[in-house]
Amino acid sequence: MNDETKTAVSRGKKVLKWTGGFLLVLVLIVVGCEIAGWPFLRQPLQNLMEKTLHRNVVIERPFHLQLFGGIHLQVGQLKISAPDEFDVPHLVDARGLDLSLRYRDLLYLKEGDPYRIKSIRADQLDAHMMRHADNHATWDFELDDSGPPRPFPVIEELAVNQGQANIDDAVTKAQLAANFYTEEGAHLATPESSMKVKGTLHQLPLRAELTTQGFLPVATQGKNSPPINSKGWLKYGAVDLKFNGAVYDLFGAQRVKGKIDVSGPSLADAGDLLALAFPRTPSFKIAAEVEKGDNQWQVNVSDAQVGHSRMNGQFVYDFKETKPKLTGKVQGPLLVLADLAPAFGAPDAAQKSTAKKTDKVFPDESLDFGTYDRMNADIQIHFDAVDLGTIFKERIAPLDFQLTLQERKLTLAKLYAGTAQGSLAGALAIDAPEAGSKQEALNPPPPEWDIQLALKNIRLEQWLKVKPSDHQSSSDKKKESKAAPAYITGQLNAKAKLKGQGRSTAALLKSLDGQLALMVRDGEISHLVVEAAGLDIAQAVGVWMKGDQAIPMQCAAMGWRAKQGVLTPDAALIDTPVTTVYINGDVNLGQEQFNLKLQANPKNFSPFTVRSPILVTGPFVNPQVSLSPGPIAARVAGGVLLALINPFAAIIPFLDPGSGEQASDEGCLQTLQQLKANKK
Repeated sequence: MNDETKTAVSRGKKVLKWTGGFLLVLVLIVVGCEIAGWPFLRQPLQNLMEKTLHRNVVIERPFHLQLFGGIHLQVGQLKISAPDEFDVPHLVDARGLDLSLRYRDLLYLKEGDPYRIKSIRADQLDAHMMRHADNHATWDFELDDSGPPRPFPVIEELAVNQGQANIDDAVTKAQLAANFYTEEGAHLATPESSMKVKGTLHQLPLRAELTTQGFLPVATQGKNSPPINSKGWLKYGAVDLKFNGAVYDLFGAQRVKGKIDVSGPSLADAGDLLALAFPRTPSFKIAAEVEKGDNQWQVNVSDAQVGHSRMNGQFVYDFKETKPKLTGKVQGPLLVLADLAPAFGAPDAAQKSTAKKTDKVFPDESLDFGTYDRMNADIQIHFDAVDLGTIFKERIAPLDFQLTLQERKLTLAKLYAGTAQGSLAGALAIDAPEAGSKQEALNPPPPEWDIQLALKNIRLEQWLKVKPSDHQSSSDKKKESKAAPAYITGQLNAKAKLKGQGRSTAALLKSLDGQLALMVRDGEISHLVVEAAGLDIAQAVGVWMKGDQAIPMQCAAMGWRAKQGVLTPDAALIDTPVTTVYINGDVNLGQEQFNLKLQANPKNFSPFTVRSPILVTGPFVNPQVSLSPGPIAARVAGGVLLALINPFAAIIPFLDPGSGEQASDEGCLQTLQQLKANKK
């Protein structure tokens, strides 16, 4: 090795030695600063936060910062101001603060994602969370308004000895004050945390309390951390909710598992609280088990009472998509039809005594179609029985249908109901389109309704209370030696295809267009009713004296056409061996007015027969029955009957397009042939 080589090696060793020494000193300095907590960075960090956040920031001593494995900051006070347009003293003011952040949460933060904070521990904490209707919020640090707004920050662990947060959110219409604290001491086996909330949500008062064993919010190590027992209650307006279970990560993944009991005056109020599309109902009580995973809630309702109806159900509420979706099934032993009245704007049984008296039958209260935008849904519904009300003798058993809500369109499909040896089938669709402009938002377009129903082979005498004895007490029935026949019997078939629009039941009925028809096969009608309709005084008095008898109905069929809420009969008649009764005029659903004329054409001669038509006029709440002034000539009555031939012939194929001229319709076909024969 020559001298030059030795010199080069010597120089290399010196450089390496100096470099190694420098790096060692640098490492020792960094380690020393890490141990010391980088005290000289307090002011530069304060300046950097002010420049980055564009807010006034105050960091007070003691100051201790650690940068290994993440950012861990301990300060005597951290105060961050709110933007100038918000009338609050600050965004956050923390005393005795211990803050932890992960580098990966900062490096991989995307536009529109919430800020994620690993943990916050503080002796005292005061926060003001305010958001305006334009989505600008005190926690939004972005200057570029073109980016999506950030949600509430995600705080994975929060342990505060004493703290408070004021929430004023114009988006969710929440004005809430939350107080939380953690109590530790020898008298407690584990720390106990409590949060109390008071304020308003959607302009209704809200109060709540959650107590947990452990530091608030009970979560920390991650989604697989052990659960911490929690109890809580919430009162929203008149809705009461109680919770008993476990909370895993209230400010992080928010995993929850436990039992809840909810009660209130209407399911719609609970829907407002939970941001779900629930109908207005009578008072309710629900007991359920709930479990929340990363992207969905699972709910098992063991018992639910809504009004007088009883049911249970299993549901999954999936919120991973932009619009959440509720799926599941509802089943129960009994649905009382009157419990659905509030869903269509009518008062329930408990409200009728205090409801304002009106001269209208159909409610004109605007229905809340705005909730249709809260979620999508697909629910299978089954009830063992449906109570239809006092005028019905037999319940529906069973009832099945599928309820879907997709992009503001509610559909009741695959409807099937069995009753009185027959069935009811059909579908209902309500399309509530979203407002396309700000002007439409002030006056949104009315929802479009589509109604299709079909009744098949329902025995009237089994379904309806059509016998005099049906309205008598058991003692009165025993007194009668011979039961009077039913006013009307037979097999009812009916069909309706109707469309309309409106934000209330009254508005819908006022706009109805379409057609409906009904026919009674193999039926009988009270002799007394027929003779009274024909105003044959002699025979009617004779029937009263000797007792009523049932006479066969050769045909009973009616076809109605609806136009802007006015029902007009194309053909409507009841044909018996003694009398043919036909109906003309109209029924105005919008004005709730009858304007009908019943004309009887007796087939037997009686000197006491009065051929004057019977008029049914006046409002639905108080209709008037009277005689038309002056008798109608027989030839006029016959002419009206002849005019019914073509509309009458169209009723049968409308009721059952594939039926043709069935044997079961022989009575009506015979009546049709008689009308045609009289025309010749």
